[in-house]
Amino acid sequence: MKKASFALLALMMAVTSGCGASKTTTDSAPAASTASNASTSPAPEKDITLTFWSTTQDLYADMTKKFEAQNPHIKIKADFMGDYDAMEQKVLAAVVAGNLPNVVQLGQRYGIPQVADSGKLIPIEQFMTDQEKQDVYPALWDRFRYKDKLWTIPFNSSTPVLYYNKTMLDKAGLKAPSSWDELVAAAKKLTQDTNGDGKSDVWGFSSATDTPWYFQALVWDRGGAFLDPSGKPTVNSKAVVDTLKGYQDLVNVEKAMAPNQHKTAGEDFTAGKLAMMFWSGSSLKSFQKQVGDKFEIGVAFLPSIQSRNVPIGGNSLGIFKSDKDTEAAAWKFVQFLTNAENAAQTSMTSGYAPIRKTAADQPQFKDLLGKDPLFKTIMEQNQYLKANGISPADAVIWNGLVTAQEKVEGDPMADPKALLDKLQADVESYLKGYK
Repeated sequence: MKKASFALLALMMAVTSGCGASKTTTDSAPAASTASNASTSPAPEKDITLTFWSTTQDLYADMTKKFEAQNPHIKIKADFMGDYDAMEQKVLAAVVAGNLPNVVQLGQRYGIPQVADSGKLIPIEQFMTDQEKQDVYPALWDRFRYKDKLWTIPFNSSTPVLYYNKTMLDKAGLKAPSSWDELVAAAKKLTQDTNGDGKSDVWGFSSATDTPWYFQALVWDRGGAFLDPSGKPTVNSKAVVDTLKGYQDLVNVEKAMAPNQHKTAGEDFTAGKLAMMFWSGSSLKSFQKQVGDKFEIGVAFLPSIQSRNVPIGGNSLGIFKSDKDTEAAAWKFVQFLTNAENAAQTSMTSGYAPIRKTAADQPQFKDLLGKDPLFKTIMEQNQYLKANGISPADAVIWNGLVTAQEKVEGDPMADPKALLDKLQADVESYLKGYK
């Protein structure tokens, strides 16, 4: 594979530095698993220490200890690298400096194509049997496909859902909305001025700060995309413009969503000041704990328009080149972290999608599906998973959409088409320079 030049890598870091939306509570860390190791890789004959860079503060300590106990020749040196933005910047810098870890945890839109093009990342598919690859849900694989290769394996794969205050909706005589039009109508009805001061203090709808994630689903629902199958940007297409206009109207015409109040959406929801919101299903357990018995939480599928589609978030695990024995040990560790039992446990303790089909066959997973209807809804929505391959321009598109949505929410006179035409030009320019 052609290696990226030092100049190109410097450009990558300049483009991505400080401009991405930081990892939010939508990707809450899963509790450590107590699952056993299903790995069948041969143990190395010599002692090996693996360096593992993680975006999770607890560094999967319990899982790592269990792995080391079952594999006494392999030791794990885990280091916390910060959120997805920070990890991307540190990995790109390490590509240039030549001090990469053995195993890395990378967000699904944070620099994987750039790292792959450096020639230092091993396609994860090279370590896997056909049976192992087929056990991972196809849509999850699609998100980590680049140049027809699978580079990293899905790890904590999150999906967005619609959380709602069921107590509030019941009082208003409303059911959870199934379509975008129903959501708009319900949000209007649920927005209230409870103290009579002329200002809304309960809002009908909002979302977390990772707004392009939910935006993506609505664009797909309208038959559009950010990139066409060849990788050409289409961020100023009618479907994207209509989606941006929909948010602008929801704030400025329908008066059913507070402008640019995404940073406090989670707090507002748990405090009973927000009726509905888009947020990651991986935060289900966290929200249930925060709300307690203050009100009844509801979870519904993302609303549909012409169709219903669910995007993929979260992170993945990759392996960097080293020597044969170290690479084999690294795969053994990754294989353990992502095995069926661990995947099921991670899903159960958070709300992440179970990355493996066999994870859903675990008895404890099936038991939870029967006991927790909210967890069951999140899992059932996975039938609508959709993904496109990763692109070098993912961060440019994401950041441009954040800016565009901020502008239309704050300014009823902002022109969605003009904003997206500018983003289209920015993405085209970036891709031209990247090539």
